[in-house]
Amino acid sequence: MKNKLIKIGTIFFGLLVFFGLWGISVNASAVNNYIASHKINHVSITKKVWGGFPHSKYRHGKGKPEGVVVHETGNTSSTIFDEIAYMKKNYRNAFVHSFVDDEHIINIANTDYLCWGVGYPGNARFLQFEQVEMHTKKNFAEEVENAAYYTAYLLKEYQLKPNDACYDGKGTVWSHGSVAKYLGGSDHTDPVGYYKKCGKKYFHQSYTMKQFYKLVVTNYHNL
Repeated sequence: MKNKLIKIGTIFFGLLVFFGLWGISVNASAVNNYIASHKINHVSITKKVWGGFPHSKYRHGKGKPEGVVVHETGNTSSTIFDEIAYMKKNYRNAFVHSFVDDEHIINIANTDYLCWGVGYPGNARFLQFEQVEMHTKKNFAEEVENAAYYTAYLLKEYQLKPNDACYDGKGTVWSHGSVAKYLGGSDHTDPVGYYKKCGKKYFHQSYTMKQFYKLVVTNYHNL
C-alpha cells in the first residue's frame, strides 16, 4: 500500500511539472525572448514637433494624459516618413503624437495636448502613437522593442504606472482595439491583427498585447 501511494504521488507530481512547464511554454513570448537573446535595444527619441497640429487640452488639463494607446498603420507599403507627411496633410481627419518603426521613434505632435486617433472619448484621455508595418523578423522585433520602450517612456514622463487595460478597460496601456471595445469611438482592433500576423510569420507563434505589455513593464523598470 505504501509503495502504491508513493507511485501515485510520483505520477501526480510529474503531471504537475508537465502542465506547469506546458503553461510556461504557452505563455512565453518568442518575440520577447528573441529581443532579449539578441540584445536588441531601443533607439533614441527624435522630436520633430510640427506646429500645425491643434492644441486641445486633455479632459483633466494640459499635460495630463491618462494612458498610452498603441496603434499600427494598416498600410503594408508605406514608410515612416510617408506616414508623417500624409498625416500633416490630413490632420483634420486624424493625427497621433508619434510614429515608430525599426529605426525610429519620431514625435511629431506635442504630447502635452491631445491628438485625434481613437475618437470620443479616448482622444481626451490618451497619448497615442502608430507603428509602421515591418517585413522581416529582425525589423519586427526591433520595432516592437522601440514601441515598448516608447510606451514605458511616456508612462514615466507623465508619472503613470503600467497597468494593462486589455482585461477590464481600466489601465494605462491600451491597444486601439481595447479602446474600441471598452470606450467606443471606433471599430478598429489594431495592433492585434498585425502582432498576430507577424508573430506567426516570423516566430511561429502569435504575438499578443499581453506579451507586449510585459515588454513595456521590463522597459519601464529599466528607465
